[in-house]
Amino acid sequence: MNTLVVKRDGSREPYDPEKIDRVVVAAGVTPDQATELVARMSAWLKNKNVNEISSLELRDKVIEELRNTDSYAANMFEWYQKTKEKTS
Repeated sequence: MNTLVVKRDGSREPYDPEKIDRVVVAAGVTPDQATELVARMSAWLKNKNVNEISSLELRDKVIEELRNTDSYAANMFEWYQKTKEKTS
């Protein structure tokens, strides 16, 4: 998969499933849950069949998948994102 993630500042970076794995584990899901979530994310992205996706759309999908996996972890992830936005 060669999808690029378009960041808020307009820069682009390759989609990195390991990055999603790290952040969802940090939010509180187990490593096994993270592996499953990343697989769902990657399948979703492959089905979209796009060359680029915004970091915000990707973030929203991560939150959706987290809600389906662990609502507490989803809340922690959203809290972190809001905190990060305030400091940017």
